Amino acid sequence: MEYPRFLVLEASSYEETGYPIAASWSIADGQLKAIMIRPEDEWQEWDSSNEDRHGLTRQQIEMVGESVLDVIRELAEDVDKSPVYVSEPYLYEKWLHRMYDAYGAEAPFDIYPLSDLFNMSDEELQEELEILSSNLLLDIKVPEDRVRTLLELYVRLKDSGLIKE
Repeated sequence: MEYPRFLVLEASSYEETGYPIAASWSIADGQLKAIMIRPEDEWQEWDSSNEDRHGLTRQQIEMVGESVLDVIRELAEDVDKSPVYVSEPYLYEKWLHRMYDAYGAEAPFDIYPLSDLFNMSDEELQEELEILSSNLLLDIKVPEDRVRTLLELYVRLKDSGLIKE
């Protein structure tokens, strides 16, 4: 079975100058990748009030994060022009544009709301994810756990016939 591509990003802030600092995504075989993203030198916006939510400091991502160029190369290779499903397309478009624009490129894939794949409202989807993540002992606030929960929900709905190819 080929799995859909899910992408979850954490950002430095929700301001216009925010940028991705961590990413997790699924690949065709259902595996997932998780990576911290080292900010470009000119990316200075940092909302320290978000540190409690995502558990990362700027110093941590500067020390252990991968370069933006490495991340966009790996993401492009893994996604390979497949549709990518995200929770908040407007924010993700902005953050992905910020990453790719740093190297004069455009994302080689299109993003779609999760609701398009799961055929349910954002509220229904959030409720399903919260119940499922609790049952799986996962925390959907953690990007990797959110991707795992999305993959599991996809499999369950597909097996029950609620999602068609």
